[in-house]
Amino acid sequence: MKTYNKIVGVSLCLAFISCNQNSPKGAVSDPIDSDTLRPKAAEVVKTTPEFNLEQIPISTIDLGDFPYLTAPDKYKYSGDTKRQLEEKYFFYNDSLVRKVNGEYFHTTIFPTGDAFEDTFVVSEYTKAIEKLGGVEVYSGGLPVAAAELIDKEKPVYVSDMYDPRAYKYKQFLIRTSNTNIWVELCHGLNAQQIDLTVIKEH
Repeated sequence: MKTYNKIVGVSLCLAFISCNQNSPKGAVSDPIDSDTLRPKAAEVVKTTPEFNLEQIPISTIDLGDFPYLTAPDKYKYSGDTKRQLEEKYFFYNDSLVRKVNGEYFHTTIFPTGDAFEDTFVVSEYTKAIEKLGGVEVYSGGLPVAAAELIDKEKPVYVSDMYDPRAYKYKQFLIRTSNTNIWVELCHGLNAQQIDLTVIKEH
């Protein structure tokens, strides 16, 4: 009887070990579709918001004569360029570029003495533009989309600039009841100068 009990015990142990080796660790008896347990990848939708001019308030201030701005104290304009019609690029973000046509003014701002302060000049123009009802629409380097357009279309206005890629840009929009006025400050060069462009949209 003892021998029989030993044989039965050994058989049960071997059967248990065999079952454990054939079944994966932690396996359950009912199969589950592994796809139902796998988290679904979120769909990434990349959108570029359109530039909404209606969000910019209309200025009721008397702007004066085109190009509306003058050089700050101890600074001067040099090499002024005026055209009745020119196309220029303005940016909303890194991927949206707006082409603007209209009366065109471009100048380079230099100090009348030895002192040149990039931050001061940009700040003075920013305050002057905001007093006219202007709103900043872009600040930063030349966007990739704009650089690609410049390389492809070679717009005339680029010839007035030192180098479009070297600048930092600040761009503004002044909306009036009958037109849009776009202002661009190009700064941040090692050279002691800042470029100013004004476009009165046709």
